[in-house]
Amino acid sequence: MLKIQCCNEKCTAPGRIFQWDEHQNLQSDGKLAKKGDDGALSFVERCPYCGTRNKFYVTKLQKKDVTRNMI
Repeated sequence: MLKIQCCNEKCTAPGRIFQWDEHQNLQSDGKLAKKGDDGALSFVERCPYCGTRNKFYVTKLQKKDVTRNMI
C-alpha cells in the first residue's frame, strides 16, 4: 500500500493521507515518482474520504488491454 496525500486542503482523511493499493496497477518494482522522473507516468485516484481526484506520478504501470465499442 502506498500513502497518497490528498490535494484537498479540507479532506477529512487523517493527515489528509489515504492508502492506495498499487498492486492492481503497478508492476512489482513500480513506485511513486516525481513529474519529470525517468519513466514516470501520471495516474489519477479518487480519495475515499472526500472524493477529490488526486494526480500523482508512478513508474512501471501495468499494461492492460481495454476493449471498446463492443456491441
